[in-house]
Amino acid sequence: MQIYLETERLYLRRFTSDDVDNLVDLDADPAVMRYLTGGKPTPRGQVEQVILPRILGDYDRFPGFGCWAAVEKATGAFVGWFLLRPRDAGAHPGGAGSGEAGSGEASPGD
Repeated sequence: MQIYLETERLYLRRFTSDDVDNLVDLDADPAVMRYLTGGKPTPRGQVEQVILPRILGDYDRFPGFGCWAAVEKATGAFVGWFLLRPRDAGAHPGGAGSGEAGSGEASPGD
């Protein structure tokens, strides 16, 4: 297991191919999906064939970024996920003289 980040209560780890059931169960919860799909669950086939392969592939394409499984330390229970991605410099509203920090000012590895 590769842990990315750890807090007192949780740790974030890489997803693996064994996480299909975790994602299917999460996306089957109407409260979770309420604002994403109007409460409709994500089909298992889409998780297996599209979503999880994309998550796993992103670890190699974007080292240090991606979708990370959140696990409760005390129980080992999967509680959700976090998406960490680089800021897109082209989408940053600030510019020279705007008084805002530049998008490349703080990033992993700096």
